[in-house]
Amino acid sequence: MPTPRCVIPTLAQEELPADPGIMRAVAREHRIPVFDLGRLSCVGVYLDVLEPGTVRIGDPVTRLGSS
Repeated sequence: MPTPRCVIPTLAQEELPADPGIMRAVAREHRIPVFDLGRLSCVGVYLDVLEPGTVRIGDPVTRLGSS
């Protein structure tokens, strides 16, 4: 499912500064047809939590399914 992006990923998050370059990079590298809206910059992940807990940098991630 296409995930058109909003401005939220560019805003400051806790200790990370605001970075409008994030959306510029997405727009430059990944534009796809989205419904009848034309080609939009899209990036995102949909997921289901199988086991609650803390995810840390370096933890393994496994993609399940065919999509």
